[in-house]
Amino acid sequence: MSDYFIAGNTIPVGERLRIENDGKKISIFNVDGTYHAILDACPHKQTAPLFRGTLEGETIQCPNHGFCFDLKTGECNKGPHLKAVIFHTREEDGKILIGPPKND
Repeated sequence: MSDYFIAGNTIPVGERLRIENDGKKISIFNVDGTYHAILDACPHKQTAPLFRGTLEGETIQCPNHGFCFDLKTGECNKGPHLKAVIFHTREEDGKILIGPPKND
C-alpha cells in the first residue's frame, strides 16, 4: 500500500469526488462499481476541470471544449498527443485508494 494514498470514503455508483494530493487535483468516478481516477485538468488547455464534465459510461467529456477521455486509458478522441493522466485505484476497508499513474 506504500505507493497508494487514501483519497476518501467510498462513493455511490454514478458519483464523483475531487481531491487534492501533493498539489495535484484528481477526479475520481465510480462507474458501475469500478473506481477511475484522472488528473483533473483537460490536457487541451490545462485549465478545464474534468470533474465538471459529462460522464457517459467510462468516458468523461471536458466541459469547455468537448474533448472526450477514456477513464481506463486516458486516450482522447482528438488524438494521442492529448492523453490524460490516469491513476491506479482500488477499494479497501471502505476507502478509495489512489496509486501511481497508469500511463507515465
